[in-house]
Amino acid sequence: MLDKNSCNIPERFRDNPLFNEFHRGMNFGFMSRRGYYSQPEVKKQPELMQKIGVNWVTLNANLCQDTFFSSHVYLDPDFSSGEVELSEMAKNLHDHGIRILLKPCLTSLDSAWMGAVNFPTATLDGTPVDFWSKWFESFREALKYYADFSERNHIEGLIIGAEYFGTETQDEQWRKCIETVRQHYSGPVTYETTQTALKRQVKWLNELDFLSMSFYPSGTEIAFRNDDQFHQVPHISLEEMIAALSKHLEFTQSFSDGFGKKPIAFTEIGTRSAHGNVILPFNYTADSYYDGEEQANYMEAVFSTFSKLPCWLGSYWWKWDETQYRPQYNGDPAGDRGFTIQGKPAEKVLRKWFANL
Repeated sequence: MLDKNSCNIPERFRDNPLFNEFHRGMNFGFMSRRGYYSQPEVKKQPELMQKIGVNWVTLNANLCQDTFFSSHVYLDPDFSSGEVELSEMAKNLHDHGIRILLKPCLTSLDSAWMGAVNFPTATLDGTPVDFWSKWFESFREALKYYADFSERNHIEGLIIGAEYFGTETQDEQWRKCIETVRQHYSGPVTYETTQTALKRQVKWLNELDFLSMSFYPSGTEIAFRNDDQFHQVPHISLEEMIAALSKHLEFTQSFSDGFGKKPIAFTEIGTRSAHGNVILPFNYTADSYYDGEEQANYMEAVFSTFSKLPCWLGSYWWKWDETQYRPQYNGDPAGDRGFTIQGKPAEKVLRKWFANL
């Protein structure tokens, strides 16, 4: 857990709650469409999260573009949360003692991964073209909106992007984004990156107040199998999972050290309650059978392993709620096979760790 003496925390934030309490977090509202946060059942969720010890959430809001190669970023009337509902949910979470990392999520309406956003820098005959400036100009306007929203609604932290893999080499443009956000928002700022950022030397991450990572390390030494073979994987013990995750301790510390010894939060980490999914914890397509114990053991292994790290702020489990229908999560009478934990063995593990951290 975080040792403030071994990490570099911006002086103006040394007394900020973000750096002074363990993040017992959940991801909330991913891919939620307009009106989701106003639904009666959804309004009850902050109270339920509070009861199991959640003290931080990523509050998700869709930020859209038509295709992965579109240069216009905008709020969509169907897919983007309305300002009133988002503001009311922020108040609801605060009323239940839960702090917020606001997470605008870039959503390409052609169903492409947000990391696919990319543009050529020259035509076929070698003539330079500059699509990036146009995209970032539009993106910065969107960031201004969410930065203003965060300031007005006392949001405790702002994630300015998540897994925008194709954009991350645009060093100067991202530095402008961070500068723009800080003109409108006074709280801590981060960007949710992946394990590849250190190898690719994404240097502008040094400008952030803390690091956040989408992190789904394998919970086993078993070699990769096609996801249609997950149901054939032998039982993987808790001890095996801890051994596999422990191999990521040195990397995680080096990630912090490589970007100025900044504290790091796992703003996405988790696995499904589907047998064999810990081979590829991020996998959402496999149609294996329900295995709540495997999910619970993976969670236990995550906390047992990474709580040793002096740079670790905590984790945000992926995820609290499911807003999309995925047939591979349903159909097994033994239980839901998605990432959620409510009513599954993992919920008891989370309660235990959250009570003691």
